[in-house]
Amino acid sequence: MKKKISLRVIQRISFYYEALLKLNLEDDAYISSKKLEEITGVSCNQVRQDFFYLGISIGKQKKGYQVKKLFKELKKILSIDKGAEVIVIGAGRLGRALSEYKLFRVRNINVKALFDIKPELVGAAFELKGERVHIYHTDELEDYLKEHPSVKIALLTVPEHSAQDTLDLLVTYGIQGIVNFAPKILKLPKKAKNVQLVNDCIGASLYKIVYQIYQKK
Repeated sequence: MKKKISLRVIQRISFYYEALLKLNLEDDAYISSKKLEEITGVSCNQVRQDFFYLGISIGKQKKGYQVKKLFKELKKILSIDKGAEVIVIGAGRLGRALSEYKLFRVRNINVKALFDIKPELVGAAFELKGERVHIYHTDELEDYLKEHPSVKIALLTVPEHSAQDTLDLLVTYGIQGIVNFAPKILKLPKKAKNVQLVNDCIGASLYKIVYQIYQKK
C-alpha cells in the first residue's frame, strides 16, 4: 500500500527539490542536510527525518546525499517524473507570464494551450521552447480536452466575475487539478470527486505580509 504523505511534508520536499535545481550541481556531487538547511531554512534534523520517513536511504556519512539519486527520489515522490500537461484559462498578462515561466519546463510541467474570449487574443500563437502554443476560444475548451485527455491540470487567470463558472466548466470537462489565481476564493461543486483545487490569491498573500510588517511596529 502506498504511503500517504501529508501536504506539509510534500511542501518541504518541494523546497528540497527547488534547492537542488538552484544549485545546479553535477550528478555525481553530494549535498549535505546542512547545506539544504542553509538554502531552504528547514533544519538539517528535519531534512534527515523527512528523508528517513520517506525511505530515502541514499546518504553517506560525512558526504551527504548524491545529487543524481536524490533528484530521482524527490521527483518520484512529487510525481514530477511523470510530467504534467497544463492549460491556462485566461491569456492576459498573468496567463502569458505563467505560460512562459521558464522554470516550468525544468520541473517537467508543460503548458500546452491557452484559452480566452477576447477576439484580439484568440487565434494567436507563440513559441515556447521550440513548440507552438496556441490561444483558443474558451468555447473550444471541451473539444480540446476530449482530444487531449492527458491534460488534467488548469491554471485559472480569468476575471473574478467569471472565475467560479469557469471552474465549474473545467470540472465538468474532466480537469482534475486547478490552481486559481483569480482574486476570489472558489469552491468545488458538490459533484466534483477527486478534484484538487488551490486558491492562490496573490493579493491576499501580499496583504498578509504587509499586515505582519506593520504589526511589529
